[in-house]
Amino acid sequence: MTKSVGQVAKEVSKEVGGSVEVCGYLRVECGEGLEKKVDDFAEEVARMSGK
Repeated sequence: MTKSVGQVAKEVSKEVGGSVEVCGYLRVECGEGLEKKVDDFAEEVARMSGK
């Protein structure tokens, strides 16, 4: 079951006995913006050994 933001605001308003206003929101997705570093061990060893 999915609810709109407006529906949840109305439900919470009834629960708290006052008005609820949504001033803004932020969308967050798990893993978003996280880049996995790819290491090349052979290349790293070659750079360290001067080859």
